[in-house]
Amino acid sequence: MRLLEYRVIRGEIETKTGLRIGGSSDTIEIGGNDNPVIRDGKSNKPYIPGSSLKGKARTLLEWYLGKIDKKGDPHSCTDDSCFICRSFGISAGENDVQFGPGRLLFRDSYLTEESEKELQELKEKTGQDFTELKTENTINRLDSSAVPRPMERVPAGVSFKFELVYKIIDMDDGGQTDKENYELIKKGLKMLELDAIGGSGSRGYGKIKFKNLTEEINGSTNEIDLADISL
Repeated sequence: MRLLEYRVIRGEIETKTGLRIGGSSDTIEIGGNDNPVIRDGKSNKPYIPGSSLKGKARTLLEWYLGKIDKKGDPHSCTDDSCFICRSFGISAGENDVQFGPGRLLFRDSYLTEESEKELQELKEKTGQDFTELKTENTINRLDSSAVPRPMERVPAGVSFKFELVYKIIDMDDGGQTDKENYELIKKGLKMLELDAIGGSGSRGYGKIKFKNLTEEINGSTNEIDLADISL
């Protein structure tokens, strides 16, 4: 077993609709926001956790490949060529098959400099701290009374830096299985665009677009156009 190469996909993630990946608040003031988005602990600016991207990509690819567990648990099997298990990894001791380390790594995605500047200007105008508040209502079916609930979101049109790393490992096949599996990752990115990330996707939140995608393979850099990827 030997690591042959790293393949890196870089670009940007643009929010096409408001994005909500929930965070937590240690203290909630009266009249304050009890539904905050996740923020970087040092800068207090919103970001997209790599775990959110990886988790949603895994779920979509499990559906696409027909590997959804009947109990709803993450897929795990004993097929040593399984794309899901090799790429996303399995829990230690989950089975006796030697897959090697998980091949796929999603970095946390932080604001681009341009979007950070735009949100700073918006903050100075509105006082809203790099986000927006969207008020939603629960409607009583009998008397039509509304119960408002503010939801914090990253606004549409904001861009985050994106990076994905894929390891190619020789498992006595010259890395051929991993090279073939790598191509499926692009389908996963395509599905992330067609679906949604974060919460409330069925209500319009979380639509994203990948921009300026490139892949670096053995020192060569190529453009990636997800429009060319078929499902």
